Amino acid sequence: MSRIPTHTLDSAPAASRPVLDALAQRSPSGQPLNLHAQMAHAPAVLLGYMGLRRTLDEHGHLERRTRTAILLTVAAADACAYSLAVNTLVAQQSGWEAKDLAALRNADAADAKLAALLRLARQSAVHHGHVDEATWQSARAAGWTEAEIAEAFALIGLAQYVDAFVNLAQTPLDPVLAPFAAEAPLLNGTTDSRLTHLLIVEDQDRTRAFYEQVLGANVVRPRDPVILQFHNSWIVANAGGPPTDDKPEVTMAPPSQPNVASYALNVRVSDARATYDDWRSRGAHFLTPPIDHGSEIRCYLRDPDGHLIEVGQSVTPHPTA
Repeated sequence: MSRIPTHTLDSAPAASRPVLDALAQRSPSGQPLNLHAQMAHAPAVLLGYMGLRRTLDEHGHLERRTRTAILLTVAAADACAYSLAVNTLVAQQSGWEAKDLAALRNADAADAKLAALLRLARQSAVHHGHVDEATWQSARAAGWTEAEIAEAFALIGLAQYVDAFVNLAQTPLDPVLAPFAAEAPLLNGTTDSRLTHLLIVEDQDRTRAFYEQVLGANVVRPRDPVILQFHNSWIVANAGGPPTDDKPEVTMAPPSQPNVASYALNVRVSDARATYDDWRSRGAHFLTPPIDHGSEIRCYLRDPDGHLIEVGQSVTPHPTA
């Protein structure tokens, strides 16, 4: 659930409106992207973002395809679903073909010189600006100057400025970006796999609304299937169906006996009681209030299809005298 107001051109603070209007004219929908509409709530945030972006556009020496490749690599390294969608679109607009995008997200490219720079960008993003000597020297040997690498670091900073803001604001995905979110894999740039929870549901729209509006998940793809970013993990919600050639004896269906569970989502929180109060205020129905079991405080609720969700808080025992 979004934490910061998403403004229109009419509702935005006066200082933000000229910049927001200019961004809207460049938007694929003709309206400000949610990212920019939320930044507009604090004019300094939007103007600071645009100041760096404009400076890199006007005074930078890296070509546009190189810049967009860096932004996409960093978005993948940060595992930021919103930025992955935006930068997938931007990369395509700059001339990258669909077949190139997976490599760019994984800090790779057919061009060896670009690949060396992308590996440096990913390492910087993952390690808070630290890059080992071997990676630095590899980029230099590939032909990148110190000034070009410094410019790449500014692009990395711009990308991480956006990623941090999106994560803080819980920026909702714009409908116009949904196709590009669907193309972006649910992976970051440092691994080739990630555990994702698959839920079989009766009504995708109902499930999406519950996880977004009640539990605060971010929608990456609205349906067929629903893809949600939920804290540091992912949920895919899809309709059931009969056996298929890759699961020939398996029928997919929502839980038929909600009171018999062989699986549950386990959400670890710092304050189970506060989470209980917050989610209840948004419409969640818990089986019981949080119960203190000594080393853990926990409670349970169900989603609209009966999937069980545990909310747990670990408790550090107090030393005895």
